[in-house]
Amino acid sequence: MAAKIIEKSISTLIVVCAIIVLAVLLSSAQDAVYNFTDFPEYYTAAKLIVAGKGAAAYVLSEMARTQHDLFPALGKRFIPIYLPPPGLILFTPIALFGLPMAFYVWKVASIACLVASVFLLVCTFSLDYKKTCYLVAGLALCHAFFEILHIDQIGTMLLLSLSAGLYFLQKDEDIKAGLALSFMIVKPQLILPFLVYLVGLRRWRPVIVFISLALGLTALAYLLIGEIGFSNYLTLLRAPESAFYMQAELMPTFRGQLLRLWPSLSKEIFYISAAVFFAVAFCSWFCGADNRKNAKAILWAFLLTIPLTLITSLHCHSYDLILLGPTMVIIFTDGVVSFSQRFKLIIIVGSIVFMIPLAIYIHYFYLLQGGPINIWFIELLVMEMAIIMRIMFNKEIE
Repeated sequence: MAAKIIEKSISTLIVVCAIIVLAVLLSSAQDAVYNFTDFPEYYTAAKLIVAGKGAAAYVLSEMARTQHDLFPALGKRFIPIYLPPPGLILFTPIALFGLPMAFYVWKVASIACLVASVFLLVCTFSLDYKKTCYLVAGLALCHAFFEILHIDQIGTMLLLSLSAGLYFLQKDEDIKAGLALSFMIVKPQLILPFLVYLVGLRRWRPVIVFISLALGLTALAYLLIGEIGFSNYLTLLRAPESAFYMQAELMPTFRGQLLRLWPSLSKEIFYISAAVFFAVAFCSWFCGADNRKNAKAILWAFLLTIPLTLITSLHCHSYDLILLGPTMVIIFTDGVVSFSQRFKLIIIVGSIVFMIPLAIYIHYFYLLQGGPINIWFIELLVMEMAIIMRIMFNKEIE
């Protein structure tokens, strides 16, 4: 009895310390919030849509003028938006709030989505108190969550979508799973290979629901921003200025790493990266087909398809790596295959580069300063290759 109390106390202490570290680092960076927050891109676009000028959200000059009218504290800074129209309209409700209330609602929603994600992961994997504490501490200390709160990105909303999708898929509630996953339309490149995996698995219903909602949102977006809005979006993606704003060279991906080494070959790198990404999507179908009779088929996707999707995605920033949360839970709970304690220790040590405060230094004082090797990409690649080897050769990687 005493041992359990001590164990719970230590687990609780770890969570409290992790949250304190996160809070301290966040509070120290809030003095000049408009120097780094990305919230204005979502709020400005929502305001334009509500005002009947949604097509202007994809015009840099119009977006900049409206953004600076709403947020004069931005100064010369400007944040364009690159979400596809069907995903963009999902954020329209934030325009119902005035400033600064909308900013606080956004923060609370982001934290609430993380809490809901943790709850769903706990339910999905039947985590006990100790493992739940470790999950919360790990998320609190990961750089992805820090950046999400720091610059007000949508990563926890995506995590909730993915976690809810996993929860319902595991319960064979495919229609609910499709509804949950539909939010991923805001960044479809991060879910496409998984949908292909489901097709290979012959789990048609979540895919059909996802596609149906995507088409519905596309139709709604067409009504709100018109044909000119879609045209403006495609023009924006091809605009030379977009390379500067998208910062693809910062991404912890195959494409991002190549751009750090050969920035002058951006066009060629895009086509090569696209080929690799679609190859992963294509292989996901075979992986799904191979696991049709496997009771843990969905969990396999979170060990293989999801990590490889992030690594090879054409657009995936460091804050999107929070989507690896379910993958890490599967590894440490032996949800699919058994990993040795030494292997798990290696994963923990390797994950330090993704944890604050070290990850903050890597991002701001190495990557942003032009460091040629993206440490996060290399670490992700090595970890995923180790997992694949463990699965292929059915032996512990030590």
